[in-house]
Amino acid sequence: MIYPYIIEKFAHFNLNDEEIYELSKILSFKEIQRKEVLFSFEERVNTIALLVKGAIYSSTLDIDGSTRITGFHYPSSLTEIVFNYEDYLQNASSTKIFKAYEDSTLLLLDIASVKRLYEKFPRFYQLELMIMEPNFLMALKNLRILQAKTSQDKIKLLKDHFPNIFQLFPYNYIASYLGIHRNTFNKVMASL
Repeated sequence: MIYPYIIEKFAHFNLNDEEIYELSKILSFKEIQRKEVLFSFEERVNTIALLVKGAIYSSTLDIDGSTRITGFHYPSSLTEIVFNYEDYLQNASSTKIFKAYEDSTLLLLDIASVKRLYEKFPRFYQLELMIMEPNFLMALKNLRILQAKTSQDKIKLLKDHFPNIFQLFPYNYIASYLGIHRNTFNKVMASL
């Protein structure tokens, strides 16, 4: 199952047989159940996960003990990568928890293993960049959404950029992510 997925997912790399073989040795599939934690708070995460099936969300714990949703992941070009780049780039433990909203299948890629392949296969450096690029694009879109002036603007932008979120996740999660009280969120949604 891993060979066909590699060929499909990384088709634009035109990987040769040796590269596909080496990549298949460092990739692994993982199944997680609904509510299961993928990456924990304060864990040092050195694994990039590509979401093949299912839905995952990230959250933080606020000072008052309440949970705040910080992101959504589902299979699509921008949201399929499950990884905390901010903490990784700062060489810090995770400030977030990543949890399955529904049963999910992920393809795990150990960053250190990829870096060991750089010497023999310099093109694999592009793989890391290819995985990072959608995260940066998503971060820019999220910044635009979260900086919108009104609740209505935030919801409209989120719907424009990521419409599947509204079908996959409950409204209270989306309200938390947008920083909108759930009553305000419901009122705005009813008027759209």
